Amino acid sequence: MPDLLHEYWENDDGGQFGPVRERDDQLRPTLVPDARLVFSLRASSWHQAMQSYNERLGYGDYNPIGDAPDSAYTEQEVAEQDAYLQTRNGS
Repeated sequence: MPDLLHEYWENDDGGQFGPVRERDDQLRPTLVPDARLVFSLRASSWHQAMQSYNERLGYGDYNPIGDAPDSAYTEQEVAEQDAYLQTRNGS
């Protein structure tokens, strides 16, 4: 099952969590100024990522709002992230 790298960035006013994407990296300095990377994790779906996020921060079980359906990440999303990570990491 394909999985994506997710990161949690935080500053004194809050944080940002989600799959690593170029657009999020571009917006982070504006949305979360002076953010520092707190942790990274891999997950095969948003619900799995949020459950791991909740566990890391001690929030308990993740309960989607309104029983939102979960969907697994696709090979296409993984390929796009992998391509971006190569340029992001200077490889």
